[in-house]
Amino acid sequence: MKKLRLIRYFILAAFIMPLLATAQFTDTKEIYKTYAVLPETQIEILNKYGKIEIKTWDKDSVTFNIKIRVEEKKLSKLEESIRGIDFDITNSDHYLIVRTDVAKNKSSLSKEFNRFKETLLKSDGNIQVDYLVWMPESNRLKIENKFGDIYIGDYKGETDINLSNGNLKAHNFESQLNMTLNFANASLNSIKKGRLDCNFSELFIRNAETLRITSKSTEFEFAEIQNLDADSRRDRFRIRHADNVEVRSSFSSFRINDITDKINLRSEYGDIDIDKVAPGFNSMNIESKSMDINIYFEPETSFNFEITNTKANFDYSSNFEIVDTETFGDKDITTIVKGYFKEKSESTPKLLIKANSGTINLRSN
Repeated sequence: MKKLRLIRYFILAAFIMPLLATAQFTDTKEIYKTYAVLPETQIEILNKYGKIEIKTWDKDSVTFNIKIRVEEKKLSKLEESIRGIDFDITNSDHYLIVRTDVAKNKSSLSKEFNRFKETLLKSDGNIQVDYLVWMPESNRLKIENKFGDIYIGDYKGETDINLSNGNLKAHNFESQLNMTLNFANASLNSIKKGRLDCNFSELFIRNAETLRITSKSTEFEFAEIQNLDADSRRDRFRIRHADNVEVRSSFSSFRINDITDKINLRSEYGDIDIDKVAPGFNSMNIESKSMDINIYFEPETSFNFEITNTKANFDYSSNFEIVDTETFGDKDITTIVKGYFKEKSESTPKLLIKANSGTINLRSN
């Protein structure tokens, strides 16, 4: 009988001990702050471990509703963590700055250890600081968030966004947008003018007028863009419609469904596929090394072309007429092919390609 009781105690302990080990203590806190601002006041929000949501109103003030939630396995640790969360606030006619400080009472060694964990993408995971901000729609806005998300509706003022390890959902930016993404996922409806720095991220934009991009290991998808200027490394671009594209790239891939005006591309490795070039396009200038090039033109298009290739495979459909071929070089033979598509003209070639290795395929839809 004693053995039976002992077995029961062991079984009960086996169930209870894991529960005790995973027990969590939780504390929450909510803060409201309101500040008057002038139209020229720059508003800055710098946060960590939580979301930032921006809403606009017709008032000359900014209201912060900040919700803090902390979970810890030890009650003493919970109290320490809550005390360690503070906010540095700077308020003047020119700047309103609110910065989250989640390690105010920690030693320099503890702060350095936390920064080291962040570089390994390992935050504590038990602190959440969420901002809901009501503000005017046209003040200059600067947002920085790490390990959290950002939500913005329509915004008319100049905006700076720096997001690491989080998601961005935004609607329309009507002024200059400067955005940095690191290990982030962003979806925007429209940008009037933007300067973007993207690394190891994903970005979708429905409509953009003018973008200047510096990027690495990022996936881009644009539904419609008027002017794109990019320095790209190991990226993937998917563009449904573009007017003007100027790119310098290495190891990047480009898929463009429709281009209407011009493209200038200098690239090493990677590939470019253009499904449709509009009949009235202005120019296409491509310089490539070890790149696969596939371009499809509309049947009603007419233009002259000049293709210079060294160790590249050049193939074209029957409606590309060759009028002159020149070959030179002993070891690395270079061939210059001149011709026209549909109708020859006296103007300079609209299509210029200089390819060193790789493939060139020119086709008619």
